[in-house]
Amino acid sequence: MPNCPSCSSSRLKILRLFKKLDKFAIYHCQNCDLCFKKDINKDNAFDIKKGDYYLKKLTGNKVNARYKRHFLRRSKDHLKYIEKFISGNFIKSVLDIGCGAGIFLSYLKTKGWKVEGLEPDPFMFDYAKNSLDLNVSNFYLEDWKSEEKYGLVYMSHILDDLPNIKKTLKKINKRMDANGLLFVEVPNLSIKFRINFEKEAELKVAEYFFSEKSLKYLLENNGFNIIDIKTFRLVHLNTTFQKIISPLFYIMKFQPRKFRPYLRVIAKKNE
Repeated sequence: MPNCPSCSSSRLKILRLFKKLDKFAIYHCQNCDLCFKKDINKDNAFDIKKGDYYLKKLTGNKVNARYKRHFLRRSKDHLKYIEKFISGNFIKSVLDIGCGAGIFLSYLKTKGWKVEGLEPDPFMFDYAKNSLDLNVSNFYLEDWKSEEKYGLVYMSHILDDLPNIKKTLKKINKRMDANGLLFVEVPNLSIKFRINFEKEAELKVAEYFFSEKSLKYLLENNGFNIIDIKTFRLVHLNTTFQKIISPLFYIMKFQPRKFRPYLRVIAKKNE
């Protein structure tokens, strides 16, 4: 039985789900509430460097009009949220870890930000680098070296995929300016049953499955002060069907916190 990668507790239970997980086990920490994956069959894992992650997701690896529309809408929403917490001598520079096709970076660049991204997927890296002319590197975070300081470190649906979570947060903390902000968005798995409905690609790539409690514990015990933490429901308006059913999703936005499918945090580094 492993120890929890967040709090080192040995008080773990294997999560019992109706979804068949024959390639790996998901452990649930009884101390900090983190769920994490172990014993994945490496022969069945995705090779992100070869483009498997986007190729095998429903979104695919094509940066088409729908893709750009969706991520531009998300970029505007995220920046509007982030700007509420900017104050003082904030430096408008951003490191986007797992920047995908670079839509968020491109949007911030139009707003006068200095932008940099990391993206291991070859298809998305190529689009961000060559189609959008962005400063991006084809590296995993653990292989990336820099002495640069950033006003914003941005991780949208990537923190749950990164290995060696405490080492990762220590590296991120060192790269943040004293007045900098950390933005994190991940699936909200406060209700563990929801793991049954995660896509196969997400389950294979993800290392961790966060709840509000476990994400708060992880950040506060690894050099960060949480300024704001929220759960929410994103209303997608990318297809005609999504637009038709959107009133239902707007109503569902008012359900209790733990039932909302997304989790978002803004944090600062401890002094």
